[in-house]
Amino acid sequence: MRIVRFLAFVGLAISGTLLLMKLTGSISSIRGCGGSGGCENVLGSKWSQWFGIPVSAFSTLLYGGLIVVGFRWPSAKMVFKAIAVLLLLAAFWFVGLQIFALRSFCPWCCATHLVGLLTSVALLRMISQQQRSLSTGLATTVAVVLFLGMVLGQVFGPEPDSHEVLESQAFVQDSEAKAVASEIIEGSHEKKSDRVISFQGGAKKYLVSDYPILGSPDAPHILVKYFDYTCASCRDTEGDLEALMKKHPGDIAVLVLPSPINRKCNPYLKAQIPDHEHACDLARLGLAAWRASPEQFEKAHHLLFSRPVVGFEEARLKLGQFIALDQLDAALKDPWVEKKLKANIEDFQLLTQNNPAMPKVLITGSRLLQGTARSTEIFVRELEKLLELE
Repeated sequence: MRIVRFLAFVGLAISGTLLLMKLTGSISSIRGCGGSGGCENVLGSKWSQWFGIPVSAFSTLLYGGLIVVGFRWPSAKMVFKAIAVLLLLAAFWFVGLQIFALRSFCPWCCATHLVGLLTSVALLRMISQQQRSLSTGLATTVAVVLFLGMVLGQVFGPEPDSHEVLESQAFVQDSEAKAVASEIIEGSHEKKSDRVISFQGGAKKYLVSDYPILGSPDAPHILVKYFDYTCASCRDTEGDLEALMKKHPGDIAVLVLPSPINRKCNPYLKAQIPDHEHACDLARLGLAAWRASPEQFEKAHHLLFSRPVVGFEEARLKLGQFIALDQLDAALKDPWVEKKLKANIEDFQLLTQNNPAMPKVLITGSRLLQGTARSTEIFVRELEKLLELE
């Protein structure tokens, strides 16, 4: 019984830690690039919950209950048997999900299921030593019914939101952000009458004519998107924005600010976040394409999002099919490209402090959208409501 109690305490500690991570938001269901993978992918998936309740809450209760019931042995043999079968089934189910559905592994989750498997074996062995034959009867039936209820709830239950819209004060809270914003406005050579849009109470401002833009600079609503050309989630949100703009022609424009997820040009990535290959090169090409030929930028922007992701030279030659290469190369040498890239990365550092998920879209006021919606319909419906579009 001591071995079972020890394993139950270990399982309780790990499950409690995972539950705390979910409840505090350090692991969320927000789907985006820039995460550390592993536990974030697993614990942020639909399989990490049951009708909105983290499955780690159930395992925490199960291990806690096992510790309490353990002091009532041998009168609780039926309960032990049910727990043993349930732990065994759950271990195979969740490990199988990581292998076949998620294709990603969380060491903490695997440790939990390993403890569950060992606990199950220890319980069944302990019970078998007390009885000549191990009856499967009622205890097994109850365990199987509970397990099937969990599986069906996960398969057919509601999926967690993979994006969120929140009130952000990232720029307000950082005095340097105000300095950067002022530098961009005051340092521009454009006319003072050019349109300026602001967010977060004026803490962040953009001179519209000084940024790559999709849509008309005179559109009533101008959004600002921070993204990475190599990011699949950023590409998905790009499609969502296109659908929104198509549905409301002339009403929406988007400033597009490439913010690479790669340490070659972005020093603000957290240690556990892997670099995205070619991210810095494609960001520079995107900025240079707008600088060289604004009228061809939308076409260039979509090309840089194409898959598979290609390197600098191949992307440059593809852009050269509709932008003169001498103009593109001259734009790449323009200090403006590096200045804008650096400014975007400084903003990236502020916007990803609490959640690294990309893309980030400034909508209106202090509203920030991060992650990617489960569907284009959900995205369009939410943005229509936020922007009060008919």
